Amino acid sequence: MKNNSITLKSGSFIRKNWGKIALTAFIFGSSLNTNAQVIHKEERFLSDYRWKLGLSMNSVNVNFDKSDPLKTSDFSTMAIPSKVTLGYEFVNNLSVEAAFSFNKLKPGSFTNGVPLYSHKDIYTFSGSLLYSLGGLFNIPVVDPYVKAGIGYLSFGERNYTTGDFGGGINFWIADFGFMQDYRYPAEAWYKRLGINIEAMAKKNITNSKALGSHVQFSAGVFYAF
Repeated sequence: MKNNSITLKSGSFIRKNWGKIALTAFIFGSSLNTNAQVIHKEERFLSDYRWKLGLSMNSVNVNFDKSDPLKTSDFSTMAIPSKVTLGYEFVNNLSVEAAFSFNKLKPGSFTNGVPLYSHKDIYTFSGSLLYSLGGLFNIPVVDPYVKAGIGYLSFGERNYTTGDFGGGINFWIADFGFMQDYRYPAEAWYKRLGINIEAMAKKNITNSKALGSHVQFSAGVFYAF
């Protein structure tokens, strides 16, 4: 008798609120359908854009061997975009990339525990291999990656060779907000824009006493073509 009463009450509740239930089900179903349409890395564009050109702000910590790499007082940041990258994906998920960056150190900065008494310019050029974890694991929206290579470092009046390693993450503008509904059929240029965040360690490998080892953080935009 008790079970029948519960059943009758449930039926009465459904009859009185069927409109609200139907609307809730429709919204939930639409949400699932939208999530199911998330575009993955290889499906993002109709064309195969393998080149990437990037422009970023960069900040360096040249004292990371002797202190906390994230200590803000040890960072030098350029006020203008001063890092340029050009990458080419020659096989799925694996790219080769060239990067150039410029920064300035002020007197009073430390490099590997040694104080600087004059301005120092830092120029870096590196060639790296970049592997896309977003492509490997078919991650939607974001594309994390790892990166390693060999670089050239001009530190003041001296030149060194560096071993570079680190990683970053790409965010495609086409995957956010209103852009999600307008990927197809046209491929407007602005849909190939993205945001990049990266952290790289550049270790001086010329000799054990050489200065200039640093960690570099950068953030900027890129364009696929």
